[in-house]
Amino acid sequence: MRNFAVAAWERRRNRERELSVIEAETAEHAIVAVAAARPPARQAGIYEAWPVEEPAVMVRFTFEERRGQL
Repeated sequence: MRNFAVAAWERRRNRERELSVIEAETAEHAIVAVAAARPPARQAGIYEAWPVEEPAVMVRFTFEERRGQL
């Protein structure tokens, strides 16, 4: 397990970034942990994660709101 910094923000509503430090196996797991902890209405947005000790290595995910059924 490593410590990851995770920045999360909503593209349209609130551009202010929320920063968290999460212990996880991978940056992807850290992002999912932060997104899952947010209320469903605030889960869509942009997430960036990087190891605390290695900030040059970053992963970025964009979660969009679901727009209907497939």
